[in-house]
Amino acid sequence: MMTNLFRVILLVGVLIYLLFIICLMKKGKLSLKYSLLWFLTGVMLLICVIFPGIIRWATSLIGVYSEVNAIFFVGVCFLLLIILFLTSVASGLSDKVRGLTQTQAMLEKRVRDLEKLVSDLQSKEQ
Repeated sequence: MMTNLFRVILLVGVLIYLLFIICLMKKGKLSLKYSLLWFLTGVMLLICVIFPGIIRWATSLIGVYSEVNAIFFVGVCFLLLIILFLTSVASGLSDKVRGLTQTQAMLEKRVRDLEKLVSDLQSKEQ
C-alpha cells in the first residue's frame, strides 16, 4: 500500500524523469528509437503512480503476495531486457567498426600503392 506522500514523491520523480528524457531528445543526445523506450517506460510509471490499483491488480494476476516484490521483479526483468537490447546494439556496432576498419585499411593501401606508382612515374620522366 502506497501512502499519499510516497505517491507525491513518485509523481514528482516520474515527471522529472520524463522532462529529462525530453531534454535529452531535444539536445540530440538520445536518438529517437531509444528515447521512445524510455519515454514509454516513464508514461507507464506515471499511470501506475496515478492509478495504484493497476499495481494491485497486476500483483494479484501474477500471484505475488506483496506489491513491492512484484514491482522489484518487474523492474529486474525490465533491466535485463534493457541490458540484452543494449548488448545486441553494441555487438552490431562492433561488427560495423570492424568492417569500417578493414575498408579503411584497404583504402590506405590503395592510396600508398597509387602514391608509389605516381612517384615511380615521376622519377622515370625525370
